[in-house]
Amino acid sequence: MVLVGSSFWYGHRPFSKKFKELLEIGFDYFEISLDYPVPDDCAELEKAIKDFGIRLAFHAPLDILLASPRDEVFRASMKVLEKCLSFAAKFETQYFNFHALHFTPTFLFPEIRKKALRNFENACKFAVNFGKDSGFEVCLENDRFFTEEFVRGDIKLTLDLGHFVVGEKWWGRDYRESLTRFVEKFGDRILVTHAHDVSFSPIQDHLPLGSGDLNLDFIGWLLKEKIKPEYVLLEIFWKRKRDRVFADSKDLESSFEVLKSLLV
Repeated sequence: MVLVGSSFWYGHRPFSKKFKELLEIGFDYFEISLDYPVPDDCAELEKAIKDFGIRLAFHAPLDILLASPRDEVFRASMKVLEKCLSFAAKFETQYFNFHALHFTPTFLFPEIRKKALRNFENACKFAVNFGKDSGFEVCLENDRFFTEEFVRGDIKLTLDLGHFVVGEKWWGRDYRESLTRFVEKFGDRILVTHAHDVSFSPIQDHLPLGSGDLNLDFIGWLLKEKIKPEYVLLEIFWKRKRDRVFADSKDLESSFEVLKSLLV
């Protein structure tokens, strides 16, 4: 059975109220983003988690650069990663999701790329081993910095459909062909799929399902016939394209219904 989840973050305060709203929609679990000030300031979040007894996953903060070739930045990022993994280990965590970020313009040079890949491989080994010892899977999520060279060792994958589609549209490629090839190559590693709609003009992702330009028939086929993930997470941030109004529970509910129809 596929578990359908919702992303959850600092902006959803008060946490107890939002958990109640989303559980009433029917979500099976929540992927909680550990962006600052979480997990340092987390008393309210921990209380809400315990009060509701919910099924959990976690998303590492986006300000850690685990693929940085600069050792000072990498070491600082590893400290934050360890703190976040330790926080996840306090709960019955399903999986822990993170990115291979670097923001390094010189990454395109082979000698710099080699150093960055070595640092990231060390981060993967640490995170995967920590997860094994703590009872949860660790997943690498694709984004604009993602390269298949980052898929190392025993790391699982989170396939973010919107991120993938935006990248392919940017380069003028047919995202359906590219996605199918990627899934056929890495399908045995894909534990989680992130779902959200995408606008092609302007380019924008994390929209409610059914509000953008994704071919939902194709997405449904891909999920059911090719990926067959254990977890599908709705990662809906924006109410509509062309603005920055946060999505609300109604937008999540409508996306939830669309997703469930795709999974039938």
